[in-house]
Amino acid sequence: MIPKSRATLKDVAKLAQVSAKSVSRVINNEGGVSEETRQRILAAVSELGYVANTTAKNLRGGAAGLGLIVSGFEDYAGQIIRGMSQAAQHLGYNLVLYVQHGDDQPIESYRALLGSGLIGGLLMVVPYDYERLTDLCGEYHLPYVLVDYEGRPPEPEVPTVSVTNRKGMLEATRYLVALGHRRIGFITGLMSMASARERLQGYQEALAEIGLTFDPSLVVEGQWTRESGFAQTQILMHHHPDLSAIIASDDLMALGASDAVKESHLRVGEDISIIGFDDIPSAASAHPPLTTVHQPMPLMGQASVELLAALLEGRPLISLRREFPTELIIRQSTARYKDRA
Repeated sequence: MIPKSRATLKDVAKLAQVSAKSVSRVINNEGGVSEETRQRILAAVSELGYVANTTAKNLRGGAAGLGLIVSGFEDYAGQIIRGMSQAAQHLGYNLVLYVQHGDDQPIESYRALLGSGLIGGLLMVVPYDYERLTDLCGEYHLPYVLVDYEGRPPEPEVPTVSVTNRKGMLEATRYLVALGHRRIGFITGLMSMASARERLQGYQEALAEIGLTFDPSLVVEGQWTRESGFAQTQILMHHHPDLSAIIASDDLMALGASDAVKESHLRVGEDISIIGFDDIPSAASAHPPLTTVHQPMPLMGQASVELLAALLEGRPLISLRREFPTELIIRQSTARYKDRA
């Protein structure tokens, strides 16, 4: 077994049975790799606990490094990382990538990264156990920035980049209500995450605005994956055959919901409207194209690097928090309510 602290890009390539170039493309969020191969590479990265130094040569030459901890490479995180990479390159920083492979990560693996001397600050994208990581950053005197987060909302002095989750979902639910929908199912993300709770709050507020009593049986918890969206939609449709619309807390679950609706020989949009959240690239190319709440993921990545760079360089900041607005993108997966009876 390869020690996780010493796993190399070639080790990942060997385990995934691909070329080192393919591994590099996936890590740098470039195209040219099939989805099946991409998932195999990500599984190998996770299994080996691979730490990718994106510009090792420059780091050896003394250039500043920014640590980047991510919990996965799904489309959402990948778009954020793309913005981070571009901003870091523009500002003259290097990224040192570390992929978490579960919420039971041994603390020694974090210490190996934070105490390596390669990084001057840390970026975290939807990290597991962010409070433990921020405590370690304090121990190593490293500034950090959170992009999305698990658990309770951070204190005001914690540097964060996020979006208007509640407002975005409020507008999405209002749109369905305006189309005449009243029986609206809702698939949350993992409720341990603040973004999932904030999006559920927006859904509840929109229903309250028109005097609809909140029905908890219309709410199910997903896991941010297409598979969980499919499974939870089947549950919703089984218990609520009168359902006319479904909102999912991310696009992957919304695409899974679309799969489940089609498998039930119903039409997405015409029979059951579906809305997602994120506006990942595959949302626009879905069949039908997915109505979704857009969040500017590359800009979020860029802002997080700029914020961390300002902290490292001691530049004054008006605020330690950046909250980007969301926008409802209307496509063909939603339509006016039509009684199927």
